[in-house]
Amino acid sequence: MSIAERSVSGQEIIVPPNLPLILKEFCKAAIRTQPYDLLKWSSSYFRALADGEEPPIKLRLEYPPPSTASGLTLGFLRILLRQFGDYNKSLPVETILRRWDCLCLDRRDFNLILMIGKFRRKCQVKKFLAIAVGLLSSSLFETMILICELFTHEPEGGSAMVPVTFFMEIYGYLAGLRCDGSERDPTDEDPTEFIVYEPEPFIHQEINEEKSSVDRVCSVASQDTEADVNLDLELVSKGDTESSRKCSKKSERIDEKRSSEDGNGSADSSSNKQIVRSTEDKVLSERRRKKKVIDPKLLKYYPNVPGIGPRLSAEEVASVAIWLSECARVQEGMVGPRNLRHMNCPPIDRQQLSDS
Repeated sequence: MSIAERSVSGQEIIVPPNLPLILKEFCKAAIRTQPYDLLKWSSSYFRALADGEEPPIKLRLEYPPPSTASGLTLGFLRILLRQFGDYNKSLPVETILRRWDCLCLDRRDFNLILMIGKFRRKCQVKKFLAIAVGLLSSSLFETMILICELFTHEPEGGSAMVPVTFFMEIYGYLAGLRCDGSERDPTDEDPTEFIVYEPEPFIHQEINEEKSSVDRVCSVASQDTEADVNLDLELVSKGDTESSRKCSKKSERIDEKRSSEDGNGSADSSSNKQIVRSTEDKVLSERRRKKKVIDPKLLKYYPNVPGIGPRLSAEEVASVAIWLSECARVQEGMVGPRNLRHMNCPPIDRQQLSDS
């Protein structure tokens, strides 16, 4: 009898009665979601179920599929919106990044959203998702239609109505961003400040090795001083009196104390200098890695995102606000894509204005 048969026969395996149902729901969720990394997504799926959180699953199969393997779609943004809950609250960037990675999405798109919105530590959910929607479309007009479909409380396939106050807040926010690929203003903030990357583990190993090397240098220096003292003791003649020996011992003790104090002081000063140098090197290496993560063009030019486009003037935004306020007056304060497609609606973006 093999070892496996002995272990099975010796102990009865108890299968939970709800295990088949759990596996069945897991297979359905995996088919609907179509994650890029199935193993990573499965881990986050069961972790969310164990913690009582919203799992990272799509409610239905999305078609057409994403153009890239780990590409961003409106279905993934719906998952993030369900997981975040209230879109008016602000969350730490680390929390949003964890949800983003659980969906196996591209980290470059995440960094691009942070650069466009200039999010450092926290960001508002609706602003983050609004910029993410801008990465999916080819004009600000299409972006606002997708935003209505994303944030509406109506079922999918309906009129996708949203409150006019919410619509104008998001529209005014996106209209104030510069995503036309123009040259950056010299007074603008450094885009690398908003980049999130994974620090490499060998940095800490290098710091520990530097600290251990400093300790070795200090120990070698102390050994050299002891060797010098022993050599001095050998030069003392054997015919000296006991008093001279006592005096020499006292002087040796004083010299040892002074040398140890000097060694400790030099070690402290060298360790402080080493810490300062390591921190400076760490900051420089961090900046270099951030510059390697992003596209070099983004350091000189603004991102070229057609779904957001150039910054609009206050007059252009005001004309859209007047039209939508008139529509909301007869629609119980709600507006939707049908109002944007109306022939009397002013141009939503600069591209429409130039074409007309």
